[in-house]
Parts: sequence; structure tokens; C-alpha cells
Amino acid sequence: MRFQRIGAAAAALLGLFALSGVGYAQQSFPTRPIRIVIPYSPGSVADVFARIIAQNMQEQWKGTIVVESKSGANGSIAAEEVARSAPDGYTWLLVTAYFTSSPALSTSLRWDPIRDFIPVGQVCRAPNVFIVPTSLPVKNVAEYVALAKEKPGMLNYSHPGKGSTGHLGFELFKRLAGIDVSGIGYRGYPQMVPDIASGLITSSFFSVNQALSQVQTGAIRVIATINDSRTKYFPDAPTMAEQGFPEAQVTPWFGVVVPKGTPESIVDRISKTLEAALAAADVQQRLDVAGCEAKSAPRQAFADIIKADIALWAKVVKEAGITAD
Repeated sequence: MRFQRIGAAAAALLGLFALSGVGYAQQSFPTRPIRIVIPYSPGSVADVFARIIAQNMQEQWKGTIVVESKSGANGSIAAEEVARSAPDGYTWLLVTAYFTSSPALSTSLRWDPIRDFIPVGQVCRAPNVFIVPTSLPVKNVAEYVALAKEKPGMLNYSHPGKGSTGHLGFELFKRLAGIDVSGIGYRGYPQMVPDIASGLITSSFFSVNQALSQVQTGAIRVIATINDSRTKYFPDAPTMAEQGFPEAQVTPWFGVVVPKGTPESIVDRISKTLEAALAAADVQQRLDVAGCEAKSAPRQAFADIIKADIALWAKVVKEAGITAD
């Protein structure tokens, strides 16, 4: 009996040591380099945003954060790799619109944004604008809709890839406006610019950093801001809501998620460090210059954004008759 009591006490003590070891490991996190995986190529805006937050966060931790590009398959290569990574907090995924639209666009997806990931926090919101070539005789959304209805099927719009905000956001607008405008996919914003400037493409939802130089050259005109508020880059451009289409306001965002199963204490630690980074004036300024407004959304708020966008894009894909891959 005495030996049984001693054995039980020893087991309890070992369990306590084990728990305290786990607790210490989580409190001392990180103890080795962290990877932020981005689903786009090096030098892309996602790459730039990731490096901006990584620099501040590693300074807070006095550690190392490496940004790694895994482009391809509309973000799925990066997402699948991170989903299958060890849930220890050392592998993160930078996500944007594809993360919430992919479930509706692929029947063979091997990852799921809800099942396989834990939201850490939103990083920033990218101001986007509704642009047309200056050769198109429209100066606001009402005139654009009138022209589209007058010439059904004659206008078109470009987007930087299937499932992007530029793609699904414009499809949402089309249905709300009741117009027939065909979509043309490109590999990215830079590839669209010459065709828009020449008038071959008659409209697009464009990021402000891509639109600025083209507006300055007189090649394109901004007729609306598609975010929920006007942008300082084009303060005279009314929002879609101001022009009668409140439901067509969509806000592209970037955020961080980690694999499901990552300990809560580590997720909280990452989230709080990200919040601190986004509160830093130099981070806000650098994101702003890169074309993204620092806009934190802690864990639960970011989870709500993800769920709302999954539902929105699933509805848009279904109603627009967009076929899944």
C-alpha cells in the first residue's frame, strides 16, 4: 500500500513537471525561427506586408521570422502546406480573399479555412477603387450602369485571378446593378494596366497603389471607392454606398492564421504581438506607403470576418453561376 502511494505521488509529480514544462515552453515562445508562408511570389504586395510585420514582431521577440513564398493553385499550395504543418506556432500563413473564396470555387480542396486553421488577427485593409479608362464616357457609377444597360455585353472588366476580390466583388456589383459585363482574368494587376490604359478593358476594381500612377498619367479615371469609406488617396471618389450600391462595398484584407491545434496560449501570444506591431507608427506608415491601411482585428473579430466572407463569396459564386474547378 505504501509503495502504491509513493508510486501515485511520483506519477503526480511527473505530471506536474510535464505540465510546467509545457507551460514554460509556451511562455518562452518562440525559441527558434518562425516561418510566415505567403501564397504569392516574392516581391508581391503580400510579401511586402508580411516582411513589414515580421520585422517588428521579431524585434519584439528578439528572434527570427522568415518570409517564405509558396505561390500557385490560387493560394492552395501555401494553405495546404501550412494546414499540414506541426501546430506549434512556428508556421503561419498570410491570407487574403482566396482563403475565403476557395471553398466555393474548388471541389477538390484539401484544406478548409475553418476546419484546418485558427485565426490570429487581421493585418491591414487594402483600399480599392472602381476605375475606367478615360476614353470611356462615364464619370460615376450611375453613368457606368446606364452605359452597360444601353450596350449589354459590350463592356468588360478585368481581374487579377479567379476568386480575387476584383473578380467576385465585380460579379457581386454586376448582379446588384443588373448589368451584363464580361470578366477577363489576368495574372495580376501589372498585366492589366496596358489594356485598361488603351481602352481594351473598360473597367476594373483596382488597388490604389496600382491606380495612382495611371491616374496621374491621365490613362484611367476613378469613379468610386469600393471600401466602406473613402480613401485618402482619392478623397473625391465617393463610395459605392454613396452612389446607391451599399451591398457592393467589399474590403480586401490581409491577415494571419496558424494550423488548428496550436496551443491557445501560443496563439494569444502571437496575436498580442501582432496587435502591438500594428500599433507602431512606423509599421502603420510603411503599410500605408505599400498601399494597405493597418487595421487590426483580434482573434474573434478576425474569425467573424472570415466566416462572413466565406458565406458572402459562396452566395456570389452560386448566384453568378461561376463554375468550381
